[in-house]
Amino acid sequence: MESNIKGLVAAGHEMASELKAECGAVDMRSVAKLISDLATQLEVQLVRANALAVENELARKAVQAFCDVVGDNTEVICEEVGRDGVLVILEAMKATGNMPATDAFLAEVRAQGVEMFAECAYTLEHHDHAVAFAAELRKGGNQ
Repeated sequence: MESNIKGLVAAGHEMASELKAECGAVDMRSVAKLISDLATQLEVQLVRANALAVENELARKAVQAFCDVVGDNTEVICEEVGRDGVLVILEAMKATGNMPATDAFLAEVRAQGVEMFAECAYTLEHHDHAVAFAAELRKGGNQ
């Protein structure tokens, strides 16, 4: 997905430069398609961001509920629980399947990392294997 977004961004900047330099020399159908593609990608990113925000709020509430249960020393205990305690809560939520947007986001981040490796792979075999592995990660495999 990111490569598609990068391509749209590059095309948008290029077309904007062409429009500034030679207004009228650009095919308006290309401009219309680019605008439509940009709008579609923005809509996709908005839906994705909203889903992540909902899951983040659920995770925040779960952490707060945990802290509320521990009683008078909530602040001290929350400081003690720290990052590892929050990760335990998030892992528990993930195990129940309540974080699909977060899982998809993390799969995309992992896949992008593998694709970065593929770009600098020493052999075609390594490159092809890395690209296939990135696709597998996007589908939810090998996490």
